[in-house]
Amino acid sequence: MTEQVPGPRSAGTAVYYLLILTAVYCFAFVDRQIVTMLVGPIKATFGASDLQIGYVIGPAFIFSAMAVGLPAGLGVDRFNRRNLVIGAGVLWSASTAAAAFVDSYTALLISRALVGGSEAVIFPAGMSLIADLFDRRRLPTANSVFLTSPYVGGGIALIAGGLVLGATEAVAWIHIPLLGDIRGWQTTFLYVGIAGFLPVLLLFTIREPAREKAAIGQARFSVGGGLKFMLVRWRFYAFFYLGMGTAGLVMAMVAAWTPTYLARSFGMESSAIGLTYGPSVLVAGLLGALTGPVVNHWVSRRYHEPTMWTACLGPALIVAFMTLLHFAESKGVTIVCLALLTFSYSLPLSVAGTSLQIMTPPSLRGTSSAVYLIFNSILGYALGPTMVPIVTKYVLHDPARIGDAMKIVGLVCGAIALTSLILAARGYRAERAQTRS
Repeated sequence: MTEQVPGPRSAGTAVYYLLILTAVYCFAFVDRQIVTMLVGPIKATFGASDLQIGYVIGPAFIFSAMAVGLPAGLGVDRFNRRNLVIGAGVLWSASTAAAAFVDSYTALLISRALVGGSEAVIFPAGMSLIADLFDRRRLPTANSVFLTSPYVGGGIALIAGGLVLGATEAVAWIHIPLLGDIRGWQTTFLYVGIAGFLPVLLLFTIREPAREKAAIGQARFSVGGGLKFMLVRWRFYAFFYLGMGTAGLVMAMVAAWTPTYLARSFGMESSAIGLTYGPSVLVAGLLGALTGPVVNHWVSRRYHEPTMWTACLGPALIVAFMTLLHFAESKGVTIVCLALLTFSYSLPLSVAGTSLQIMTPPSLRGTSSAVYLIFNSILGYALGPTMVPIVTKYVLHDPARIGDAMKIVGLVCGAIALTSLILAARGYRAERAQTRS
């Protein structure tokens, strides 16, 4: 265990810490999402089916998240969090770059699993660090900045991936000095992996802050003790994890299959998808994440425990805009609906994260965030990408009906998420009332 040093001495220093963590998380999502732009070349090169593509995007992450997630959370609660993120960042960047040199579907699957396992560190570490850098009043806003990363990173992946793929897809092989020849489309992995090292290096400019004073003298939770704490408060934790995980399923599905949906339904080229849909994801995600604290402030004037009730707004909007997508017929309206879905999912993330941090003792925040990540990985990144080909094959009996499958999965899972978060909000209110009494 490492000795803690004093935390930031000024708000400016805390903001600097926050921006570095956010940049690292952004590039983690660039590494994660870039594969969605490469579905066509992967299928053509390795003879992969849509379901196998779903495995690359989804289960390759979930199995590694299940293996690494809880140990990562326990490590975050016990060791130097900055150093853990540095080590993980080096691994996921190197694993992404290594995908440029794979010669088989199996090797690609392994490289993506390494990316997913190493990325299991950044979310619990980031959430734990931010809770120690900002007071409760500023915490929702700080969380909202950190949680813009999936949308900034996803947007960058779509834009950059579209540009690089457009320039290299037609080139059979490209010679890389000292490394040899690689397929043109695989250079996308190489460039993205190298770029990912840059924000990781900036982590050396920050120091590990002291943990929240409330944790001093408090016994650390064992694995069993931490899980028991959450099980006793199952009315909040169980429905919270289910609700956020199911909402995450919708967005993982949308992120994974939108490029293919737009290509098959509207004949869009990969570069056009990246330059059209990519900016909409970036802008909508940013607006949603930054709007969350504003909406929460308005709700706080009218209701007690506003963060969870604000979180319920996200899946309600997902259901509304997924319904609107069902009636969209033109390319423009479809892209707008998809952007609004991104806005809907990103809006409640910061306030939901704040609720989890408030409900959880400081010495258990890394573990609770890791469990949150595992639920999101299982429901989102494992089931989300694979649900679409499953529905097209076994329900619709037509592999070409990608868009219809997305709408079915989105509406059903959006309704489940909304119901679960309403129940979680009630459990949150009951637990908080008991704590104050």
